[in-house]
Amino acid sequence: MPMPRTRFLTVVSLAAATFGLSAVAAIAYSPSGSQDRAARACLEQGLAQGSSAWELCLSHVTRAYEWDEIGLAKQLARAAGRADDSCRPYGARPETPKYRACISNEIEAHSQLLILGDDQTGVNVAQQQ
Repeated sequence: MPMPRTRFLTVVSLAAATFGLSAVAAIAYSPSGSQDRAARACLEQGLAQGSSAWELCLSHVTRAYEWDEIGLAKQLARAAGRADDSCRPYGARPETPKYRACISNEIEAHSQLLILGDDQTGVNVAQQQ
């Protein structure tokens, strides 16, 4: 039995509206203020956009800014910058899972120390005298 014309037009209209709304939602996306701040902090540490170190830095630092942990965010950005330098001598190429795991481990290790020194100054407790 063929579909009545009005029902067919209704289905087509709903499909078009759904597709149009999803396209508008995709265009309207803009990063949060926390993500913008995190991107600047990661760039200041010399990390290249799109690299494994960049992605991990952006993730950790954005979260810290969202939690309003400014000192921690700055420390995590510095840790990500140092992690990139620490992982290169191991010989893993930046596009490999081994390199990404090294970066992640370095940031995680630093973040454990950073949380202990949560005094909002941005000073790493491991470096205090």
